[in-house]
Amino acid sequence: MSIRRSVTAFAATTALAGVAGLGLTVSAGAATYAEGSGASHSAVVHPDGYKPSSVKTRGYCKGWVYTTKKNGHWFAKGVMSSRGGGYRWHCEMYIERKHGSGGYAPVSGEHLAAGETVSTGYYWDDKGYRVRICVSNLDWGDQTYYCGKGV
Repeated sequence: MSIRRSVTAFAATTALAGVAGLGLTVSAGAATYAEGSGASHSAVVHPDGYKPSSVKTRGYCKGWVYTTKKNGHWFAKGVMSSRGGGYRWHCEMYIERKHGSGGYAPVSGEHLAAGETVSTGYYWDDKGYRVRICVSNLDWGDQTYYCGKGV
């Protein structure tokens, strides 16, 4: 992935320079709904839509899934934080979705964070679908993504 190579170079340069900083936070309301086709949801839903079982961590790169119900249908988005330890971590994430017993396939684009919190848009996640977040820590030299549990 070309973005991975350029971001890895940027991460190494930033680390060598000792640059630390604060990033901007993308608010939950800033995301928009995207069309797609839809995850079964249990009767127990965290009040704010946060799904604790979906969390995937790679160092200070931490990703999770939020769900919400709109007009009687479920939607999900991925959120990732790259803050911690007094360092500006360089992380990438995206979300995948599967239907029934099928395999997972990417539904969002890659999202890069450097000392900030970022999120995908909302994607269809209704009956029969599961969504999971996949995270990569560029400062650790991750060459692949590590995916959380589907919700």
